[in-house]
Amino acid sequence: MTKRAFVSQAELQRMAKVAKLEGVTVWVEIDGKRFGITPEAPVESKAPRDRQPNDFATLAQWQAWKDLERARKELAAIESKQAN
Repeated sequence: MTKRAFVSQAELQRMAKVAKLEGVTVWVEIDGKRFGITPEAPVESKAPRDRQPNDFATLAQWQAWKDLERARKELAAIESKQAN
């Protein structure tokens, strides 16, 4: 005979549904033991998106972002030269 599970499958499914819909971790405590379900992390695209000035609140923010992008490209070029 098998031992009864601490948390039923239906309870786990309900917890998973709430975790996914609300984007939160759901915990339940049974007999002093805590069981939690965490939603999947969102998949982030690694492809850089060319942002436009309208995506920023001020032109200064866009210019700062553009300067950082230029610096990243220069650093990548230097690193690739050093690797070769």
